[in-house]
Amino acid sequence: MSIKFFLLGKFMRSIKNKKFLLIIVNNIFILVLCFYFVQSNIYMGKTAYIPSGNNILANSKPFFPFGFYYVDYNIPKNLQSQFKINALTDMANAGFNIIHTSNSEQPDNDRIMLDKAQKLGIYVILEGPADPEVMDAFKTKSALLGWNIADDANSRYTPDVISNRRNKVKKINSNYLTYISMFSLKPEVIKRYLHTSDLIGFQSYPISDRYLDSTFYDMKNIVNTSKIYNAAPTIANLQTFKWNEPDSIGNPQREPTFREVRNMTYQALLGGVKGIIYFSYRYENWYLPEHQELWNGLKSLVPEIKIISPILLNGNLNQIDEEFKNILAGIWINQNQVLAIIINTSHTETTEVAIKVPANLSQAKSIFANRASGLVIKGNELTGLIKPLDVHVYSLS
Repeated sequence: MSIKFFLLGKFMRSIKNKKFLLIIVNNIFILVLCFYFVQSNIYMGKTAYIPSGNNILANSKPFFPFGFYYVDYNIPKNLQSQFKINALTDMANAGFNIIHTSNSEQPDNDRIMLDKAQKLGIYVILEGPADPEVMDAFKTKSALLGWNIADDANSRYTPDVISNRRNKVKKINSNYLTYISMFSLKPEVIKRYLHTSDLIGFQSYPISDRYLDSTFYDMKNIVNTSKIYNAAPTIANLQTFKWNEPDSIGNPQREPTFREVRNMTYQALLGGVKGIIYFSYRYENWYLPEHQELWNGLKSLVPEIKIISPILLNGNLNQIDEEFKNILAGIWINQNQVLAIIINTSHTETTEVAIKVPANLSQAKSIFANRASGLVIKGNELTGLIKPLDVHVYSLS
């Protein structure tokens, strides 16, 4: 008899109350089962990332994705893994919470990236063929929010092709969200793709070939169409790059300024989107950190979104059409919280506004220091001047 069994037998003989021993063993068994259950839930993705109504849930909590695309097919293969980790770390250190990127040809590199993302607290949407073996290899990675099954969906794929891809992903792991990105101004086209995926990214890249306020109307269009058909929440894909091709009349294009990107960001929020993934941190010859003013400005948006995202997710949005030229406005109400956003989309014109607010409100407090402010409530109107490209964000009480 081994020393272990001898000591165990001696211990059991020393216990006079066998019922007490049974209770101890029982409790240990229950604890082991609980531990196994919790671990299984974590590793098998049972803490499902699923849409709830028009929100996204991550670990059972409403989640507002805010981050970047990362496109690296032009990077030498031997550098891709490290460059991607560097970008992931850069985004996480700035406070962004999601990255969209392609899976690599080496699953081990993707596993390392997903482990790093989990440690940094950043979610990942992977793009690539929904290969069962590859996806099965990632099923224990809790940072993996979902799988992009179609880029430029409406111009490259039929709805049936995308729906089949979605079904294939769900068979592999029903807890993966599926994601597509598309663009179209036609409600009849948008409608055909609404039920092909759990999440729909919608592109708006107006600089420098469209009016700046097109972002609001693009997002409002798809969000309202989606609501009518009880379909997927919309993720805004907003422009943080410069087009390589000339514009429609042959002129060279330019990169957006930070003021334009901040303006587009709040336009998208007024449109009712449930997340923002900018395009792009890296793409072909574009590398965002080389454009310091734009990159630093974007990082300054992180605390703003963190502060207001709870009411964006849980509040009711009332878009306000006051018919002031170049002015967009809306109010979110969630219990006793009231958030007002007013935007001037003109590059040149200052506009005096009088925006109707609920009658029981008397004070407007600017939420963010060192940002545009100065509007006051008079009667039942929020009044004052909005300078070109300014975005005003207020808590009303």
